[in-house]
Amino acid sequence: MRRAAATAFVTTALQLAATTAAAEAPRLGLPLDCVPGRTCFIQHYVDTDPGTSAQDFRCGHTTYDGHTGVDFRVLSAAAAKVGIAVLAASAGVVKGRRDGMTDEFPREKGRDGIKGRECGNGVVIDHGDGWETQYCHLRQGSVRVTTGQKVERGMSLGEVGYSGLADSAHLHLTVRHNGQIIDPFTGRTPDKTCARDGSTLPALFDDAVASLLPYRAGDILQTGFINRTVGWAELEHDHESGSPVTKTSDALIFFARLMHLKGGDRIRLIVTSPSGIMADVTSEPVDRNKAIYLSHAGKRRTTTTWAAGVYKGEARLIRDGVDIRVALSSVTIAE
Repeated sequence: MRRAAATAFVTTALQLAATTAAAEAPRLGLPLDCVPGRTCFIQHYVDTDPGTSAQDFRCGHTTYDGHTGVDFRVLSAAAAKVGIAVLAASAGVVKGRRDGMTDEFPREKGRDGIKGRECGNGVVIDHGDGWETQYCHLRQGSVRVTTGQKVERGMSLGEVGYSGLADSAHLHLTVRHNGQIIDPFTGRTPDKTCARDGSTLPALFDDAVASLLPYRAGDILQTGFINRTVGWAELEHDHESGSPVTKTSDALIFFARLMHLKGGDRIRLIVTSPSGIMADVTSEPVDRNKAIYLSHAGKRRTTTTWAAGVYKGEARLIRDGVDIRVALSSVTIAE
Protein backbone atom coordinates (compact mmCIF):
# COMPACT_ATOMS: atom_id res chain seq x y z
CA MET A 1 0.00 0.00 0.00
CA ARG A 2 2.82 2.38 0.89
CA ARG A 3 4.59 1.64 -2.44
CA ALA A 4 1.34 2.19 -4.36
CA ALA A 5 0.73 5.46 -2.51
CA ALA A 6 4.27 6.62 -3.24
CA THR A 7 3.89 5.75 -6.91
CA ALA A 8 0.60 7.62 -7.07
CA PHE A 9 2.24 10.64 -5.38
CA VAL A 10 5.12 10.66 -7.86
CA THR A 11 2.76 10.29 -10.82
CA THR A 12 0.60 13.13 -9.55
CA ALA A 13 3.66 15.31 -8.97
CA LEU A 14 4.93 14.69 -12.50
CA GLN A 15 1.51 15.48 -13.96
CA LEU A 16 1.37 18.68 -11.91
CA ALA A 17 4.86 19.66 -13.04
CA ALA A 18 3.93 19.07 -16.67
CA THR A 19 0.75 21.11 -16.25
CA THR A 20 2.68 23.93 -14.59
CA ALA A 21 5.31 23.95 -17.34
CA ALA A 22 2.58 24.08 -19.98
CA ALA A 23 0.90 26.96 -18.15
CA GLU A 24 4.17 28.89 -18.12
CA ALA A 25 4.68 28.58 -21.87
CA PRO A 26 3.70 31.76 -23.74
CA ARG A 27 0.76 31.55 -26.09
CA LEU A 28 1.98 32.87 -29.40
CA GLY A 29 0.29 35.14 -31.88
CA LEU A 30 1.11 35.48 -35.56
CA PRO A 31 4.63 37.00 -35.72
CA LEU A 32 4.11 38.73 -39.06
CA ASP A 33 1.48 41.21 -40.24
CA CYS A 34 0.35 39.14 -43.20
CA VAL A 35 -2.36 36.87 -44.50
CA PRO A 36 -1.13 33.25 -44.32
CA GLY A 37 -1.54 31.47 -47.63
CA ARG A 38 -1.83 34.75 -49.54
CA THR A 39 0.89 37.22 -48.55
CA CYS A 40 3.04 34.93 -46.38
CA PHE A 41 3.79 31.22 -46.37
CA ILE A 42 5.67 28.78 -44.15
CA GLN A 43 8.81 27.88 -46.08
CA HIS A 44 10.43 25.66 -43.43
CA TYR A 45 9.48 24.12 -40.10
CA VAL A 46 11.72 23.13 -37.19
CA ASP A 47 13.86 20.04 -37.82
CA THR A 48 12.59 17.58 -35.21
CA ASP A 49 15.37 15.04 -35.87
CA PRO A 50 18.38 15.77 -33.62
CA GLY A 51 20.59 13.56 -35.80
CA THR A 52 21.88 14.09 -39.32
CA SER A 53 18.53 13.45 -41.01
CA ALA A 54 15.73 15.97 -41.20
CA GLN A 55 11.99 15.77 -40.60
CA ASP A 56 9.29 18.23 -39.62
CA PHE A 57 6.74 17.74 -36.84
CA ARG A 58 4.43 15.85 -39.21
CA CYS A 59 7.18 13.42 -40.27
CA GLY A 60 7.51 15.29 -43.56
CA HIS A 61 10.21 16.95 -45.62
CA THR A 62 9.40 20.66 -45.20
CA THR A 63 12.58 21.44 -43.27
CA TYR A 64 16.31 20.82 -43.49
CA ASP A 65 18.97 19.40 -41.19
CA GLY A 66 19.54 21.56 -38.13
CA HIS A 67 16.82 24.13 -38.85
CA THR A 68 15.91 25.69 -35.51
CA GLY A 69 12.80 27.75 -36.24
CA VAL A 70 9.82 28.43 -38.47
CA ASP A 71 10.37 30.48 -41.64
CA PHE A 72 7.51 32.77 -42.65
CA ARG A 73 8.37 33.88 -46.18
CA VAL A 74 6.83 36.65 -48.29
CA LEU A 75 6.55 36.65 -52.06
CA SER A 76 9.74 38.57 -52.79
CA ALA A 77 12.23 41.21 -51.71
CA ALA A 78 10.06 43.76 -53.52
CA ALA A 79 7.08 42.72 -51.39
CA ALA A 80 9.19 43.14 -48.25
CA LYS A 81 10.28 46.65 -49.26
CA VAL A 82 6.68 47.81 -49.00
CA GLY A 83 7.04 47.29 -45.25
CA ILE A 84 5.62 44.13 -43.62
CA ALA A 85 5.71 44.40 -39.83
CA VAL A 86 7.35 41.73 -37.68
CA LEU A 87 5.22 41.41 -34.53
CA ALA A 88 6.01 40.34 -30.98
CA ALA A 89 4.41 36.91 -30.67
CA SER A 90 3.89 37.43 -26.93
CA ALA A 91 4.49 40.10 -24.31
CA GLY A 92 7.93 40.37 -22.75
CA VAL A 93 11.12 42.38 -22.46
CA VAL A 94 13.61 42.94 -25.28
CA LYS A 95 16.70 40.94 -24.35
CA GLY A 96 18.79 41.93 -27.37
CA ARG A 97 18.61 43.46 -30.83
CA ARG A 98 20.75 44.09 -33.90
CA ASP A 99 20.31 46.45 -36.84
CA GLY A 100 22.53 47.84 -39.59
CA MET A 101 23.20 44.72 -41.66
CA THR A 102 22.37 45.09 -45.33
CA ASP A 103 19.63 43.14 -47.06
CA GLU A 104 21.34 41.02 -49.69
CA PHE A 105 21.11 37.41 -50.74
CA PRO A 106 24.24 35.44 -49.75
CA ARG A 107 24.00 33.33 -52.90
CA GLU A 108 24.83 36.54 -54.77
CA LYS A 109 27.09 38.40 -52.33
CA GLY A 110 28.72 35.47 -50.51
CA ARG A 111 28.75 34.55 -46.83
CA ASP A 112 31.99 36.08 -45.62
CA GLY A 113 30.34 39.22 -44.25
CA ILE A 114 27.69 37.35 -42.24
CA LYS A 115 29.76 34.71 -40.45
CA GLY A 116 28.66 34.66 -36.82
CA ARG A 117 25.74 36.94 -37.66
CA GLU A 118 23.58 34.55 -39.66
CA CYS A 119 20.41 35.84 -37.95
CA GLY A 120 20.98 39.22 -39.58
CA ASN A 121 19.10 42.11 -38.05
CA GLY A 122 16.98 40.73 -35.27
CA VAL A 123 15.32 40.90 -31.87
CA VAL A 124 15.22 38.53 -28.88
CA ILE A 125 12.34 38.81 -26.39
CA ASP A 126 12.39 37.36 -22.87
CA HIS A 127 8.93 36.14 -21.87
CA GLY A 128 9.88 34.97 -18.38
CA ASP A 129 10.17 31.48 -16.86
CA GLY A 130 13.02 30.66 -19.26
CA TRP A 131 10.99 31.30 -22.42
CA GLU A 132 12.22 33.51 -25.25
CA THR A 133 11.54 34.15 -28.91
CA GLN A 134 14.01 35.31 -31.55
CA TYR A 135 13.14 37.13 -34.78
CA CYS A 136 15.72 37.06 -37.59
CA HIS A 137 16.40 38.62 -41.02
CA LEU A 138 14.68 41.95 -40.37
CA ARG A 139 15.07 44.75 -42.89
CA GLN A 140 18.01 47.08 -42.39
CA GLY A 141 17.05 50.19 -40.44
CA SER A 142 13.63 48.84 -39.47
CA VAL A 143 14.22 47.60 -35.89
CA ARG A 144 12.03 49.81 -33.69
CA VAL A 145 12.70 48.48 -30.19
CA THR A 146 15.58 48.85 -27.75
CA THR A 147 17.17 46.44 -25.29
CA GLY A 148 15.29 46.45 -21.97
CA GLN A 149 12.09 47.77 -23.53
CA LYS A 150 8.81 46.15 -22.53
CA VAL A 151 6.71 45.01 -25.49
CA GLU A 152 3.15 43.82 -25.75
CA ARG A 153 1.91 41.01 -27.94
CA GLY A 154 1.34 42.23 -31.49
CA MET A 155 3.68 45.22 -31.12
CA SER A 156 5.78 45.97 -34.20
CA LEU A 157 9.45 45.07 -33.69
CA GLY A 158 10.58 45.98 -37.21
CA GLU A 159 9.95 44.78 -40.74
CA VAL A 160 10.65 41.58 -42.61
CA GLY A 161 13.76 41.59 -44.80
CA TYR A 162 16.56 39.32 -45.93
CA SER A 163 19.60 40.33 -43.88
CA GLY A 164 21.95 37.60 -42.70
CA LEU A 165 21.76 34.06 -44.06
CA ALA A 166 18.51 34.35 -46.01
CA ASP A 167 17.72 32.86 -49.42
CA SER A 168 14.35 34.64 -49.52
CA ALA A 169 12.72 37.60 -47.81
CA HIS A 170 11.36 36.02 -44.66
CA LEU A 171 11.07 36.00 -40.90
CA HIS A 172 12.81 33.20 -39.04
CA LEU A 173 11.08 32.68 -35.67
CA THR A 174 12.90 30.63 -33.03
CA VAL A 175 11.36 29.63 -29.69
CA ARG A 176 13.58 28.56 -26.77
CA HIS A 177 12.95 27.36 -23.22
CA ASN A 178 15.90 27.41 -20.86
CA GLY A 179 18.17 27.59 -23.90
CA GLN A 180 16.61 24.57 -25.63
CA ILE A 181 14.97 24.85 -29.06
CA ILE A 182 11.21 24.33 -28.92
CA ASP A 183 9.02 23.55 -31.91
CA PRO A 184 6.06 25.96 -31.57
CA PHE A 185 3.81 23.47 -33.37
CA THR A 186 4.35 20.80 -30.71
CA GLY A 187 5.80 22.51 -27.62
CA ARG A 188 8.61 19.93 -27.66
CA THR A 189 12.35 19.97 -28.15
CA PRO A 190 13.64 18.21 -31.31
CA ASP A 191 13.61 14.58 -30.16
CA LYS A 192 12.73 12.71 -33.37
CA THR A 193 9.08 12.64 -32.30
CA CYS A 194 6.59 13.38 -35.06
CA ALA A 195 2.97 12.62 -35.85
CA ARG A 196 1.63 12.02 -39.35
CA ASP A 197 -1.81 12.98 -38.05
CA GLY A 198 -1.14 16.25 -36.28
CA SER A 199 -4.73 16.88 -35.16
CA THR A 200 -3.97 16.04 -31.52
CA LEU A 201 -0.61 17.79 -31.29
CA PRO A 202 -0.45 20.72 -28.86
CA ALA A 203 0.84 24.05 -30.14
CA LEU A 204 2.19 27.19 -28.56
CA PHE A 205 0.28 29.22 -31.12
CA ASP A 206 -3.18 30.38 -30.10
CA ASP A 207 -5.92 28.19 -31.52
CA ALA A 208 -7.08 31.00 -33.80
CA VAL A 209 -3.55 31.46 -35.14
CA ALA A 210 -2.90 27.72 -35.46
CA SER A 211 -6.04 27.43 -37.61
CA LEU A 212 -4.46 29.91 -40.04
CA LEU A 213 -1.32 27.80 -40.36
CA PRO A 214 -2.41 24.37 -41.65
CA TYR A 215 0.39 21.96 -42.42
CA ARG A 216 1.22 22.04 -46.13
CA ALA A 217 3.64 19.43 -47.45
CA GLY A 218 3.55 20.68 -51.00
CA ASP A 219 2.11 24.03 -51.99
CA ILE A 220 1.68 26.48 -54.85
CA LEU A 221 3.24 29.77 -53.86
CA GLN A 222 2.25 31.84 -56.88
CA THR A 223 0.79 31.58 -60.38
CA GLY A 224 0.43 34.18 -63.08
CA PHE A 225 0.97 35.25 -66.67
CA ILE A 226 4.22 36.85 -67.80
CA ASN A 227 5.66 38.06 -71.09
CA ARG A 228 8.92 36.09 -70.91
CA THR A 229 10.47 33.21 -69.01
CA VAL A 230 11.96 34.17 -65.66
CA GLY A 231 14.12 32.27 -63.17
CA TRP A 232 13.33 31.57 -59.53
CA ALA A 233 16.15 33.87 -58.35
CA GLU A 234 14.66 36.77 -60.31
CA LEU A 235 11.26 36.13 -58.74
CA GLU A 236 12.84 36.17 -55.28
CA HIS A 237 13.85 39.75 -56.04
CA ASP A 238 10.50 40.75 -57.52
CA HIS A 239 7.51 38.42 -57.77
CA GLU A 240 6.04 40.68 -60.49
CA SER A 241 8.99 40.21 -62.87
CA GLY A 242 7.93 39.56 -66.44
CA SER A 243 4.65 41.47 -66.18
CA PRO A 244 2.46 42.75 -67.66
CA VAL A 245 1.21 40.85 -70.69
CA THR A 246 -0.16 42.97 -73.54
CA LYS A 247 -1.50 42.22 -77.01
CA THR A 248 1.96 42.83 -78.49
CA SER A 249 3.99 40.82 -75.96
CA ASP A 250 6.51 38.54 -77.66
CA ALA A 251 5.33 35.62 -75.54
CA LEU A 252 2.43 34.65 -73.33
CA ILE A 253 3.57 32.35 -70.56
CA PHE A 254 1.76 30.90 -67.57
CA PHE A 255 4.01 30.06 -64.63
CA ALA A 256 3.75 28.43 -61.22
CA ARG A 257 6.10 28.76 -58.23
CA LEU A 258 5.83 25.77 -55.93
CA MET A 259 7.24 24.78 -52.54
CA HIS A 260 8.00 21.54 -50.71
CA LEU A 261 7.86 19.21 -53.68
CA LYS A 262 8.44 15.54 -52.95
CA GLY A 263 10.42 13.24 -55.19
CA GLY A 264 8.00 11.80 -57.76
CA ASP A 265 5.65 14.81 -57.83
CA ARG A 266 4.43 16.09 -61.18
CA ILE A 267 3.19 19.55 -62.18
CA ARG A 268 0.47 19.99 -64.76
CA LEU A 269 -0.06 23.41 -66.36
CA ILE A 270 -3.11 24.09 -68.55
CA VAL A 271 -3.45 27.34 -70.51
CA THR A 272 -6.70 28.29 -72.22
CA SER A 273 -7.00 31.10 -74.79
CA PRO A 274 -10.24 32.71 -75.98
CA SER A 275 -10.34 30.09 -78.76
CA GLY A 276 -9.52 27.00 -76.65
CA ILE A 277 -6.65 25.03 -75.13
CA MET A 278 -3.32 26.70 -75.87
CA ALA A 279 -1.09 24.43 -73.77
CA ASP A 280 -1.52 21.37 -71.58
CA VAL A 281 1.80 20.18 -70.18
CA THR A 282 2.59 17.66 -67.44
CA SER A 283 6.15 17.52 -66.18
CA GLU A 284 8.26 14.44 -65.67
CA PRO A 285 8.40 13.32 -62.01
CA VAL A 286 10.77 15.53 -60.02
CA ASP A 287 13.90 13.58 -59.16
CA ARG A 288 14.12 14.52 -55.46
CA ASN A 289 12.55 16.67 -52.75
CA LYS A 290 12.71 20.35 -53.67
CA ALA A 291 12.13 23.35 -51.42
CA ILE A 292 11.35 25.63 -54.40
CA TYR A 293 10.34 24.75 -57.95
CA LEU A 294 9.34 26.82 -60.99
CA SER A 295 7.35 25.62 -63.98
CA HIS A 296 6.28 27.38 -67.23
CA ALA A 297 3.90 26.73 -70.12
CA GLY A 298 2.92 28.93 -73.04
CA LYS A 299 4.03 30.02 -76.50
CA ARG A 300 5.61 32.81 -78.49
CA ARG A 301 3.46 35.16 -80.54
CA THR A 302 3.20 34.19 -84.22
CA THR A 303 0.45 36.64 -85.19
CA THR A 304 0.37 40.43 -85.34
CA THR A 305 -1.21 40.59 -81.89
CA TRP A 306 -2.64 38.21 -79.34
CA ALA A 307 -6.37 37.66 -79.69
CA ALA A 308 -8.38 39.85 -77.35
CA GLY A 309 -10.13 38.14 -74.47
CA VAL A 310 -9.48 36.19 -71.29
CA TYR A 311 -6.57 33.77 -70.98
CA LYS A 312 -6.78 31.30 -68.10
CA GLY A 313 -4.09 29.25 -66.41
CA GLU A 314 -4.47 26.26 -64.13
CA ALA A 315 -1.63 24.71 -62.09
CA ARG A 316 -1.97 21.28 -60.54
CA LEU A 317 0.48 19.69 -58.12
CA ILE A 318 0.12 15.93 -58.52
CA ARG A 319 1.35 13.47 -55.87
CA ASP A 320 0.84 9.73 -56.17
CA GLY A 321 -1.59 10.36 -59.02
CA VAL A 322 -3.77 12.76 -57.03
CA ASP A 323 -4.10 16.53 -57.39
CA ILE A 324 -3.12 17.79 -53.94
CA ARG A 325 -3.04 21.51 -54.83
CA VAL A 326 -4.71 23.52 -57.58
CA ALA A 327 -4.25 27.23 -58.35
CA LEU A 328 -5.83 29.41 -61.02
CA SER A 329 -4.88 32.69 -62.69
CA SER A 330 -6.17 34.73 -65.59
CA VAL A 331 -5.25 37.75 -67.67
CA THR A 332 -7.40 39.84 -69.98
CA ILE A 333 -5.97 41.17 -73.22
CA ALA A 334 -7.84 44.20 -74.51
CA GLU A 335 -8.69 44.96 -78.12
